[in-house]
Amino acid sequence: MNPDPYPELAETHERGAAAVVAHQWREMRQLAAKAPDFTAFAALVEAAHAEPRLRRLYVYSSHWTLGFSSCTGYPFRVEIAIDPPVSGESYRVRKRPHTAALGEAATAEEAVALAVSHLRADLGPAVPGTARRD
Repeated sequence: MNPDPYPELAETHERGAAAVVAHQWREMRQLAAKAPDFTAFAALVEAAHAEPRLRRLYVYSSHWTLGFSSCTGYPFRVEIAIDPPVSGESYRVRKRPHTAALGEAATAEEAVALAVSHLRADLGPAVPGTARRD
């Protein structure tokens, strides 16, 4: 029998959605710290973590785009996404990863503020489960 390769994550899920979100943020910040050649990504992760409304959502990365979900399981319920700049471009805020930009910003902090301005007013912290409706 193979041992569980993700015991910490499994234990985190048992403690609830807030624990899963906190765990994911720790993982994302560690990933950003290990990407010293992509400082814009690290700046984005730290700026997003500093924003309470984003920090209570499940954060994930797809091709360096940060996505923010209101549920902790896949498929995610994406609320907003932010691309870091590549080759001198601006940060881009999107409704979902890889869709048309809602707006652009020069700094990570401005991108986070723009992203938060597009969140639903009644959006609460991430909940357990997925976006799948059975």
